[in-house]
Amino acid sequence: MPKIENTTGMPINLIIDELKSDDIRKRIHSVKHLDLIASTIGPDRTKNELIPFIQELLDDDDEVLIELVDSLSRNFVELVGGQVQVLLPTFEVLCRVEDASVREKAANQIKKCLTQIPEQKKVEELAMGIIKRLNDSDYYMAKNAVAILIPAIFNQVSQNNQNDLINITLKMSQDQIPQVRKFASMHFQDLVKHFPLVNEAFIQNILNSFIKDEQDFIRMYIVDSLIQTSKTPFFQKQQNFILNMFKQLAEDQSWRVRYYLCDKLGEIGEAVSKDGYRKNFQMYHLKFLQDTEPEMKSIAALKIERVSSLMDPEDILNKLIPLLKSIQSDTNAFVRNALASSVLALCPIIGKKNTSEQILPIFLTLLKDQDSEVRITLFKKLSLITNVLGVDSLSQSVIPALTELAQDKNWRIRASTIEVLSFFARAIGPEFLSDKVLKLLLDWMGDKVFSVRQTAIQQTAQLISILGLPWADKNLLTKIWAFQSIQNYLHRLTVLFTINHITSQLNNDYVLRTIVPILQSMAKDSVANIRSNVCRTSIQLAKEKGGNVVDPMKKILQTLSDDQDAEVKYQAKSSLESL
Repeated sequence: MPKIENTTGMPINLIIDELKSDDIRKRIHSVKHLDLIASTIGPDRTKNELIPFIQELLDDDDEVLIELVDSLSRNFVELVGGQVQVLLPTFEVLCRVEDASVREKAANQIKKCLTQIPEQKKVEELAMGIIKRLNDSDYYMAKNAVAILIPAIFNQVSQNNQNDLINITLKMSQDQIPQVRKFASMHFQDLVKHFPLVNEAFIQNILNSFIKDEQDFIRMYIVDSLIQTSKTPFFQKQQNFILNMFKQLAEDQSWRVRYYLCDKLGEIGEAVSKDGYRKNFQMYHLKFLQDTEPEMKSIAALKIERVSSLMDPEDILNKLIPLLKSIQSDTNAFVRNALASSVLALCPIIGKKNTSEQILPIFLTLLKDQDSEVRITLFKKLSLITNVLGVDSLSQSVIPALTELAQDKNWRIRASTIEVLSFFARAIGPEFLSDKVLKLLLDWMGDKVFSVRQTAIQQTAQLISILGLPWADKNLLTKIWAFQSIQNYLHRLTVLFTINHITSQLNNDYVLRTIVPILQSMAKDSVANIRSNVCRTSIQLAKEKGGNVVDPMKKILQTLSDDQDAEVKYQAKSSLESL
């Protein structure tokens, strides 16, 4: 049994006492460390004392129960000496609580415990007992665990018990409470995997029951069951039945059901083969792209990348792309954003000529989109079109869009735009980084938002790694070092933050020639915060670069050790002592 180290800083007796505390925060803290308690007291006392005491906590607040099920899910089987049966009653009670995450975790732990019991008859006896008690419970939420457990043990029980489990599932699928029917619908996909133990008539009865349900959240989960069924021999026997079910869901009046099916089109295609997808499902994807609900058009556009590999290239050109041209200017920004995230995936499939003629016009339209999120999304997928058409032909179209995004009011957009620079630097080389583009980077360096400045500094490091220090020093770094003379102290801090971030990329000669004079000058700055950061930068350079860099850094720190500001003085002295 593993010995768990006490890292809480508290005596174990106090942690045990907190289990009984009236303060919920203390109970949560104690429950988080149940494994520590169990490790300390040993398996026998854990089984005979701790587990019974835990069972008294099972009517506690949800916050405590969430931590409790997490603690018991870690390595408690070892902590009770491998006797998993000891834990089952606790998990069974947790399957009846209100919090859904606790119920599901408890049910999954029961599944895990059952796999560690070697005697098959014992597994069957314990599992059937738990399922029947939960199914007969007055609290209907307990049936959530029933729906999870039945598929897990179905092929491990006798024929009679299998029949009982089938009857329980049938009754759940027709229960008066919609939530119970939802549990059955959600987990039926795990049960159909056991075909032919689960017979054809039963599968058809259940699916027919679900598809007629008035609740759309019950109907939509049939999609998962149908996908699983399509992977079994049942599909060969009842192909028309399955395809008809899919058709009903694709034409369902509820957009949520259609949305769920559209989201699973890639998985459906894998289950029924490319030919099966083209004959039976491609038309629905094209139809969804023309749906009146913007949510439907969005998910259909998002799925272009996934389903395009299932389509014939001729169908992409003649059926899909004409629809994309109609939604590139859709009034809903979410639809256009979804299109921007996936349309470029078609480029490698349809080739250079068709990409230039069909996809490039869509790309250029989206590049000028009024919504900056759409343009950012497009930039993140840029390599898909540049790999086919080459970067040079696109760079002149990209720079104006990049300039506009660099000035966006939303700082997150500005930060995301910065990341595009390294892509172009890597793909084209330094010729892309004209004075106009580098000015954008310097503007970001002086942005009023810290995250934007930090992203710009990270991008500078990327450019050094791609294009080398000589290029960076000549074209970029000298301009950044000039920030030390700007009145706004945040700009001056950017100089130090940049040095910190690129230290590993600087050679000692560069540090001595360029960085030391900068630090010597900034050590006299009027702002204490700047001088304090000079200490941090100096100690970092001394430790990372070593050699002939150490002495100049020591001299800077010695100067600052007499600083008028107490914090700067203390930091400089501490840094000197550490060298």
